[in-house]
This record gives sequence, C-alpha cells and structure tokens, in this order.
Amino acid sequence: MKKILILVLVLALACVFMVACGGNSGGGDASENSLTGVWKYEDTENGIGAVYDLKDDGTGTYTMIAGEEEVTYELKYEVQDNHLLVTYVNNDTFTEEDVFDSEFSFQDANTLIVKDSFGEEMTFVRQ
Repeated sequence: MKKILILVLVLALACVFMVACGGNSGGGDASENSLTGVWKYEDTENGIGAVYDLKDDGTGTYTMIAGEEEVTYELKYEVQDNHLLVTYVNNDTFTEEDVFDSEFSFQDANTLIVKDSFGEEMTFVRQ
C-alpha cells in the first residue's frame, strides 16, 4: 500500500511539474535560459524527486524518484511563452493525447522554477 501511495504521489508530480527546452520567461533570451541538459528536483523531507534529461530536438526523459523506486518515461515537449507543454510517449501510463501544461521561470541560468496549477513552486537545478 505504501508503494502505491508513493507511486501516486510521484505520478501527481509528473502531471504538474514538467520541464522543457528553450523559451523566454522574461529573465533573458532563450540562449541564456536554455533548458537543454539535465535538471534535478529533490524533496529530501518526503524522499521524492525528479530528473529531466532534455534534448535540443524536443525529446527527452523524465525519471520519477520515490525512495528506492525509479520510473523513467520518454517525453516530447514544446514551449509556448513561459508554458511547458509535455507529452509522454511509449508507455502504458499516459497517452500521447495527454498534454501537461506548467508555467516556468528562471531564477538564474542554473535554477528553474516550475509552478503548478495551485501556485506551488518546485525548484530544479541544472546538473
């Protein structure tokens, strides 16, 4: 039961907090604030996290971490203004019609703030 609860919590994170490549959030131009590369979120208090490995071609992976458990999904993305539109591909959990939209901004070139629909923020750090 505990594993199911953790998996549900991590999946909820996946739905709300998506990262993509490029875009301009007002903190500089897209070349300054490129999201291409590896970004990591850690919540040590709750033992959960996420890692995005984002490519220039609009593809990448998202790894959900809950304690010792890890699940990785392939993804496609696009940026519209300061919104990330992410679709997961080649999996049994999400369909390619499921598009997840999150607002983002840069704190600096290595720190990304992603805001969910409830206004909660998560901080991702470039690795």
